[in-house]
Amino acid sequence: MAFSVLSNVNNPTQDQLRERQKELSKVDGSKYGNDSAVEMAWAQKAFRHTEVYFKLISNIECTKLKLTKHDDEIHSQFMMSFPRVPVAVLDEDRMKSVSAKRRWRAFCNLFENHIDDYNFGTLLRLDCKEGYSESNTMLVPRVQFLAIEIARNRLGLNMCHFGKKAGEKKEEEKEEEEEVSSDKQESSEPAA
Repeated sequence: MAFSVLSNVNNPTQDQLRERQKELSKVDGSKYGNDSAVEMAWAQKAFRHTEVYFKLISNIECTKLKLTKHDDEIHSQFMMSFPRVPVAVLDEDRMKSVSAKRRWRAFCNLFENHIDDYNFGTLLRLDCKEGYSESNTMLVPRVQFLAIEIARNRLGLNMCHFGKKAGEKKEEEKEEEEEVSSDKQESSEPAA
């Protein structure tokens, strides 16, 4: 039985997924439109990926974290290809310029036969000090995500998340909220 994204199989086996992937690789995607079920499946996978990755950088010292068996190769190629990309805070417009897209496409294609789902759409945080949010993410191919996050980890830029639980606010943010809340209470009290 072949697995289909549209089928009722909730938990396909790895063999079923591999078989489906082989089937899909033979399909000419330019002949088809977007399927909302496929888009939903991608969104769910991308969201699960963000949760897993944030848990990793929250629970493991990022400088010791290894994302793939090809981390060294990805990192050295990234540093040669993009030595001036400021990985701490990314500029989405610069990352998506025509020339940058061309350079990133060439970079990503280097890993086509080495990284599973190398071009799978993945959410990347623009500012590494912040968590995942609509305003702090952009969609990139998986290997681009890996290149930037490996660089961030090796530089220790994700250490600010170490020991945090998902959704936990920074102490300064909590203090600011408390100050705003107490200011509101004071201003709402009647004058004597």
